[in-house]
Amino acid sequence: MEQMLTTDDLIKALHTLGVKEGMTLLVHSSISAFGCYICGAELAIIDALCASVGETGTIMMPAHSATYSEPAYWQNPPIPSEWWQIVREKMPVFTPQTAPTIRIGKVPALFVQMPNVYRSNHPLCSFAAWGKNAIHFTENHALDFALGDHSPLAHIIKAKGYVLFFGAPFESNTLLHLSEFYSDFPSKIIRKQGAPILIDGKRQWVEYDEVDEDSDDFDRITREYIAQSITTKHHTVGKADLWLLQAKELVEFGTQWMNENRS
Repeated sequence: MEQMLTTDDLIKALHTLGVKEGMTLLVHSSISAFGCYICGAELAIIDALCASVGETGTIMMPAHSATYSEPAYWQNPPIPSEWWQIVREKMPVFTPQTAPTIRIGKVPALFVQMPNVYRSNHPLCSFAAWGKNAIHFTENHALDFALGDHSPLAHIIKAKGYVLFFGAPFESNTLLHLSEFYSDFPSKIIRKQGAPILIDGKRQWVEYDEVDEDSDDFDRITREYIAQSITTKHHTVGKADLWLLQAKELVEFGTQWMNENRS
């Protein structure tokens, strides 16, 4: 018979992993990884996460919107070059309240719509947060270098937070983009991004600087970090692997790794 998991089962698994009340968590999740019936699906996962850290803790998830970006860079799928300027002129304006999340999974797509969840005001790389520091983490998200030193990711570090992989693959390790920002490898490129945003109540296509991101080695970096870490914690529930990693340690490891291994 297929296994069933309830919210209580997920809370127990999180506590066994080491999640405690008051913690700050950047969560990457995959509901399909559990390989069983979850009573309440995405909502059960969100409820378990929030209950595990309580109102004194903070849960944050990516809420990225890939379509709010420079169309010349689009690859999945690309569009004809003669459409680029039309997109720049006609794409509906980004707002945190209306912009859909793109390719980040079912759990964060629901999370961003939940009561008392706040979303940062970045057109491409917004984050959604719930809990004690939700407003602080999501306000004043810099337009330039959206995953850099003035981003919600940096707040995770300052709060001595953790990265939680809730069944998600390591290639989804968004925090390593902060390592990309801090590192100085030879092939690092800064390029212009763009998006339609509101300025003084009027739509404008605005350009900004961004690191040319590359997540191809994120799985390798994360696994190598885990292999040498004495603080990482692991547990399984259903068929899903749960990992709890210290954010500051991971970013420092990732920065050094990129400096030494990226050409």
